[in-house]
Amino acid sequence: MSLKNIKRREDPYGDIEDSEGSVRLFKKDDEGYERIVFAEVIIPNVTNVYGDFHTPESVKEFAYGFMLSGFGTDVGHNETDYDSLLVVESFIAREGDTEFIPGSWVIGMYIGDDTVWEQIRSGELNGFSYQAMVNMLPVDIEVPDEVTRSGETQPDLEDGHTHEYVVILDDNGRVIAGGTTVTNGHTHVIRNHTYTEDADGHSHIFNFVKGKGGL
Repeated sequence: MSLKNIKRREDPYGDIEDSEGSVRLFKKDDEGYERIVFAEVIIPNVTNVYGDFHTPESVKEFAYGFMLSGFGTDVGHNETDYDSLLVVESFIAREGDTEFIPGSWVIGMYIGDDTVWEQIRSGELNGFSYQAMVNMLPVDIEVPDEVTRSGETQPDLEDGHTHEYVVILDDNGRVIAGGTTVTNGHTHVIRNHTYTEDADGHSHIFNFVKGKGGL
């Protein structure tokens, strides 16, 4: 799902897109889901897929500016507004948050569109991407000398099982390959930085930024 700052600033450096956290779904009761999904939109001090990063101050500027300026949502940056995709929560995760990475901009979105909801449940849509006109400054950054990350996937939506995972990172700290442990007689291959490949009729979302680093 895409978030668009309606009141864009004219800027010579052009358009950027951020996609960081992985979507979480929360059960309402034994009969279904609330259709509210949460994810980090921007994580501070972590390079994104384009090699850009935000300071904690710029995360706040984006989060607060988005809400103050008015917002729009679409799918895949297709520039088609979805009135049924509504941001119902927006906050900066505080220190001690056990669900989200502290300092990150987190949103909760109500998914009223049935097609989009099924795409989320299948794993086809698995994160938020923020699009805006910005000022960008060139900087030198030190990338941690970690070649692997490990952690636990998010639970399967049907039976709640999880897997331990290990992923290999490239020189820019992005996932290039990995896999999971065996659970319920199956494993998952990982080729993406937010979700596993399908196995046994499902896939898992994971957040490698929260994973444990290693050599």
